[in-house]
Amino acid sequence: MRHQRYCLALDLVDDPEKIQTYIALHTKIWPEVKASIYASGINDMQIWHIGTRLFMIMEVNDTYSPEYAAAIAATEPRVKEWETLMWQFQMPTPWTSAGEKWVAMEKIFDLKRQ
Repeated sequence: MRHQRYCLALDLVDDPEKIQTYIALHTKIWPEVKASIYASGINDMQIWHIGTRLFMIMEVNDTYSPEYAAAIAATEPRVKEWETLMWQFQMPTPWTSAGEKWVAMEKIFDLKRQ
Protein backbone atom coordinates (compact mmCIF):
# COMPACT_ATOMS: atom_id res chain seq x y z
CA MET A 1 0.00 0.00 0.00
CA ARG A 2 1.44 3.35 -0.99
CA HIS A 3 1.53 6.28 1.38
CA GLN A 4 1.53 9.86 0.23
CA ARG A 5 1.81 13.17 2.05
CA TYR A 6 -0.34 16.20 1.30
CA CYS A 7 0.52 19.63 2.67
CA LEU A 8 -2.19 22.27 2.57
CA ALA A 9 -2.67 25.85 3.73
CA LEU A 10 -5.64 27.88 4.92
CA ASP A 11 -6.00 31.19 6.71
CA LEU A 12 -7.95 32.12 9.81
CA VAL A 13 -9.98 35.25 10.37
CA ASP A 14 -7.68 37.82 12.00
CA ASP A 15 -9.43 37.82 15.37
CA PRO A 16 -7.50 36.48 18.40
CA GLU A 17 -10.69 35.32 20.16
CA LYS A 18 -11.89 33.40 17.09
CA ILE A 19 -8.45 31.87 16.63
CA GLN A 20 -8.45 30.61 20.22
CA THR A 21 -11.96 29.19 19.77
CA TYR A 22 -10.84 27.42 16.57
CA ILE A 23 -7.86 25.91 18.38
CA ALA A 24 -10.06 24.84 21.30
CA LEU A 25 -12.53 23.13 18.95
CA HIS A 26 -9.65 21.08 17.53
CA THR A 27 -8.58 19.71 20.91
CA LYS A 28 -11.38 17.13 20.52
CA ILE A 29 -13.05 16.95 17.13
CA TRP A 30 -16.48 15.41 16.76
CA PRO A 31 -16.47 11.59 16.42
CA GLU A 32 -18.28 11.74 13.07
CA VAL A 33 -15.60 14.08 11.69
CA LYS A 34 -12.82 11.77 12.87
CA ALA A 35 -14.57 8.74 11.36
CA SER A 36 -15.02 10.55 8.04
CA ILE A 37 -11.33 11.47 7.96
CA TYR A 38 -10.27 7.85 8.44
CA ALA A 39 -12.93 6.53 6.03
CA SER A 40 -11.60 8.76 3.25
CA GLY A 41 -8.17 7.12 3.36
CA ILE A 42 -6.35 9.59 5.62
CA ASN A 43 -4.07 7.71 8.02
CA ASP A 44 -2.74 10.74 9.89
CA MET A 45 -3.47 14.46 9.94
CA GLN A 46 -1.83 17.35 11.75
CA ILE A 47 -2.71 21.05 11.66
CA TRP A 48 -0.03 23.59 12.54
CA HIS A 49 -0.66 27.26 13.27
CA ILE A 50 1.16 30.57 13.25
CA GLY A 51 -0.59 33.94 13.27
CA THR A 52 -3.55 33.58 10.93
CA ARG A 53 -1.99 30.81 8.80
CA LEU A 54 -2.80 27.12 9.14
CA PHE A 55 -0.67 24.32 7.67
CA MET A 56 -2.13 20.81 7.37
CA ILE A 57 -0.07 17.68 6.83
CA MET A 58 -1.97 14.56 5.79
CA GLU A 59 -0.54 11.08 5.37
CA VAL A 60 -2.89 9.14 3.10
CA ASN A 61 -3.19 5.62 1.71
CA ASP A 62 -4.01 4.55 -1.84
CA THR A 63 -7.78 4.83 -1.32
CA TYR A 64 -7.54 8.61 -0.79
CA SER A 65 -8.44 11.27 -3.31
CA PRO A 66 -9.81 14.75 -2.57
CA GLU A 67 -12.96 13.87 -4.54
CA TYR A 68 -13.44 10.65 -2.56
CA ALA A 69 -12.99 12.50 0.73
CA ALA A 70 -15.53 15.15 -0.32
CA ALA A 71 -18.04 12.47 -1.34
CA ILE A 72 -17.74 10.73 2.03
CA ALA A 73 -18.02 14.03 3.93
CA ALA A 74 -21.13 14.97 1.91
CA THR A 75 -22.98 11.90 3.22
CA GLU A 76 -22.51 12.75 6.90
CA PRO A 77 -24.70 15.58 8.31
CA ARG A 78 -22.40 16.16 11.31
CA VAL A 79 -19.40 16.63 9.01
CA LYS A 80 -21.34 19.23 7.01
CA GLU A 81 -22.29 20.90 10.30
CA TRP A 82 -18.61 20.90 11.37
CA GLU A 83 -17.52 22.44 8.06
CA THR A 84 -20.15 25.17 8.36
CA LEU A 85 -18.97 25.89 11.91
CA MET A 86 -15.32 26.02 10.79
CA TRP A 87 -16.05 28.64 8.09
CA GLN A 88 -16.84 31.09 10.92
CA PHE A 89 -13.10 31.02 11.69
CA GLN A 90 -11.49 30.19 8.33
CA MET A 91 -10.89 32.14 5.17
CA PRO A 92 -9.15 31.18 1.94
CA THR A 93 -5.55 32.21 1.37
CA PRO A 94 -4.92 34.89 -1.27
CA TRP A 95 -3.86 32.05 -3.61
CA THR A 96 -6.98 29.92 -3.20
CA SER A 97 -9.31 29.56 -6.18
CA ALA A 98 -13.00 30.36 -5.80
CA GLY A 99 -14.92 27.53 -4.17
CA GLU A 100 -11.83 25.97 -2.59
CA LYS A 101 -10.92 25.84 1.06
CA TRP A 102 -7.62 24.20 1.95
CA VAL A 103 -5.14 24.72 -0.90
CA ALA A 104 -2.29 22.33 -1.71
CA MET A 105 1.22 23.64 -1.20
CA GLU A 106 4.11 22.90 -3.56
CA LYS A 107 7.14 21.08 -2.17
CA ILE A 108 10.26 23.00 -3.16
CA PHE A 109 12.89 21.28 -1.01
CA ASP A 110 13.56 17.74 0.17
CA LEU A 111 16.68 17.11 2.27
CA LYS A 112 16.65 13.40 1.41
CA ARG A 113 16.99 14.25 -2.28
CA GLN A 114 19.97 16.57 -1.86
